[in-house]
Amino acid sequence: MLGNPFIKFYSSVESVTNAEYVDIDFTDAQFNHPPVVTVSIEDTVNHFVSNLTKTSARIEFSSKYTGNVYYTLALTN
Repeated sequence: MLGNPFIKFYSSVESVTNAEYVDIDFTDAQFNHPPVVTVSIEDTVNHFVSNLTKTSARIEFSSKYTGNVYYTLALTN
């Protein structure tokens, strides 16, 4: 029998003002590999994830952004 699959999630929200990026640290989640990161914001500003490791990532914006940044990290075994 194969090992039991699992999915580990970590979600949070950051409030930013005139930000070009936001660095997130998820060391406490104790991921063994870099997770999948999904991001949503309350505007039409383009955003993307860079510098992804198993403990941190950077969410960058195409222009300065003010508002909430919602993100979810997911990792499967």
